[in-house]
Amino acid sequence: MEFSIHDELYARAIGWQVLEYLRREHPGEAAKEIEGDALRVLEKIRTILNDHTLDDPDCFQRIDLIVQTFYANGIRTDRHDFL
Repeated sequence: MEFSIHDELYARAIGWQVLEYLRREHPGEAAKEIEGDALRVLEKIRTILNDHTLDDPDCFQRIDLIVQTFYANGIRTDRHDFL
């Protein structure tokens, strides 16, 4: 799904407002959830990097799996166009 620049800026502004609210009204709760999510993503990336069955010398398989991990967790990247 493509978003306009206006949509992206609007979503970012809303995100900052939500973050401020959570920090003010529920300190620590959101941080714990976000930290847990981040650790799960990092663990998945570490597993990919340590997977010796992926043997292409240019690491395209690893890069593709890492980008897939990002997408599966709602992390967008414009640096990859193989999907």
